[in-house]
Amino acid sequence: MENEKIKKLHVHKRNPQDAFLGNDILINPKDFPDVVLRDILEIHHSDSDNSRLLLQVTTVTGEFQQKDTISIEHSIASSFHLKPYNNVVVKKVDPKAVALDLVELLFKDQYFSRSDFWRLRDSLSNTCAYLNMKLEAYDMRIQDNAIFLKRRKSTNGVINSDTRMSSEMWDFDLYGDLYIEKAVDGFLTDLFAKWKEQNCLHDVTIVLFSRTFYEAQYIEEFPVFMRDCLQVDYMGRFYEDFYR
Repeated sequence: MENEKIKKLHVHKRNPQDAFLGNDILINPKDFPDVVLRDILEIHHSDSDNSRLLLQVTTVTGEFQQKDTISIEHSIASSFHLKPYNNVVVKKVDPKAVALDLVELLFKDQYFSRSDFWRLRDSLSNTCAYLNMKLEAYDMRIQDNAIFLKRRKSTNGVINSDTRMSSEMWDFDLYGDLYIEKAVDGFLTDLFAKWKEQNCLHDVTIVLFSRTFYEAQYIEEFPVFMRDCLQVDYMGRFYEDFYR
C-alpha cells in the first residue's frame, strides 16, 4: 500500500524520569511527514503471522533523529514478537477501523467511585490499548485483562466513545433490539425529555457490572459459601453478578 513504510526496528527502555523515553513509540518526523500527534501506527514484520501492533504517536519532536528507524518500548516489542534490528512494516491506520468493542479492566485492592470511573474513561478515550497493558491514572492501577475487536478477542486496538465495559450491553433482547440502544436511545432519552417537560432535575445512577458464568452442572459442585450468591439463567447456566 502507498502509506506503508519499511523501517529498522530499535527498542528502548521506559524511563519514568525522562519524558521522551516514556513514550511507547519514537519516530523521526522527517521519515513520517504525514504523521501528527495522536495518529495510530500499525507495526509488524512482513514475514510474520503474529498480531500486528497498534501504537499511538505521542511525540513528534526532532529529538529522535535516526533515519529510517523507529523505536518501540522493549517490553511491548517483546510481547508482540517484534525483533530488534530487523525491518518492520509501518502503516498509518484509521482509528475507526481498529476501534474496540469491549475492554475488560482488572484492578485489585482498590476502591473507585463513579467519578473515578468517569475520569478514567475520559483519560482512555481515543488512546491505544493492548493486552496486559498496565495503566496508572488518577492514582488508579489497572491492567487490560481482555479486549475485543469486531466481537472477537484481540490483542490491541483503539478505545473510543463507543467502546463498552460490559459485553452484555451488546446482547439482543427478545425483540431484536440491542440493550445499549434501548438504554441510551430509549429509556434515558425518554426520561430526560420527561424531566425537561416537567422542569425538574434528578440524578441518574448507572451501575457497572460484570457477569461470570461457571462451567458446572449441579449446585453441589460449588463451595457452600458461594451457593447463596449463584443464580441460574434461562439456559440452565450458573452465574454470578459483580456490581460496582
